[in-house]
Amino acid sequence: MSDGDKLQRQFDALVIGFVAPLVTGGMVTVDRPLAPGAITYFEHATSTDSLADHEIYDQLHRHASSLAPIRNVPWPDRDLILLAMASYDLVLITDPKLDRLFARGHRERIADWVAEIIEAVAPPNTRADALARHALLDPLPALRRKDVVAKSWAYTYRFIGRPTNSGLLTRPVMGDFRKQENLIDVEALWAKVDAEAGLATLSRLRQLLSRSPVTELLRLDLCERFRFGLATLAVLSDDAIRGGIAREIVARGEWKAAPRLGRALGDPILQHAPPAHLYYALALCFESQMTATLDVPGPGLPDHLDLSDRDVARYAAVLPAFFDDETMLDEVRAFDDDDRGVVQERCARLASALPPGVLDEVAPLVRRCQRPAPRSSAPLPEVRP
Repeated sequence: MSDGDKLQRQFDALVIGFVAPLVTGGMVTVDRPLAPGAITYFEHATSTDSLADHEIYDQLHRHASSLAPIRNVPWPDRDLILLAMASYDLVLITDPKLDRLFARGHRERIADWVAEIIEAVAPPNTRADALARHALLDPLPALRRKDVVAKSWAYTYRFIGRPTNSGLLTRPVMGDFRKQENLIDVEALWAKVDAEAGLATLSRLRQLLSRSPVTELLRLDLCERFRFGLATLAVLSDDAIRGGIAREIVARGEWKAAPRLGRALGDPILQHAPPAHLYYALALCFESQMTATLDVPGPGLPDHLDLSDRDVARYAAVLPAFFDDETMLDEVRAFDDDDRGVVQERCARLASALPPGVLDEVAPLVRRCQRPAPRSSAPLPEVRP
């Protein structure tokens, strides 16, 4: 078999066996590791299964456009394929038989390959690019490995992340087998690999998510050291994406995101950021709270937010700080009188419930931030973040 044939087989394994089921909710399969150099072939390759490519495109477009309107998604393109390669290798690292199937120490090499692949991914530069990355990576942390233990009176077989051998288990001489199935979250598998081999796979997962700012913002539970970096702020400069992220944060549980967003607002680097950059970070917190406030009947305090946590309190302080600042009147006027009344009452309750000094910490940030003038020449569906 030629080198080209081998690379085509690997590309098909990536697209047909991994990406297609990942985005459609099927069962992903991983086999041989993908080296960083394979991208030279992959970025120009075409899958031998056109149906799989169509399914991937449709699912990426459907998931991406649920957050903000787009015409199309850039599948396949170099950066999406790189993200898929890194995801594939990260999942492969969890295979307990890896060092038995390949040379000992191969697991460490694959971990290094993952880091190298991630490093090659450029920041997103269009709305479609940013949203397509999220559509690809969002299902990754939800993967689970299916382990099966089959026992008879005489034999025990374990199928760890592999299909059961029906021919073996149905032989009369083997007796009747009882099967016990166990589904293990891939996050737990990565944590186990890190504990046993020290490969920092969870750290590499966070690096991978940072190449998809939308996913990073929606999976802050996985990003303990989240900061508002330039790529994230660039994506948040798109009003449509920012609004979609705010709605999704609330839908997934505002309380999960609040501590990390509040901690990021306290980052000294952000406090000295340009006024426009500061606005994008604060606007996400404001819009998320507005969505949560108007989705919950009555003017009471936000449910599930622990205001005794200073990071959570810093996040919550953005809402009353916006309403108290005259420069944010345009944001406040965007709501009708009834909604504004509900929010104002909640702001008053929040302001009195926040720990001392938190509102005084956030208010100067709101005063210093500045909403940039709208770019009238930008095409609506494909705004450059």
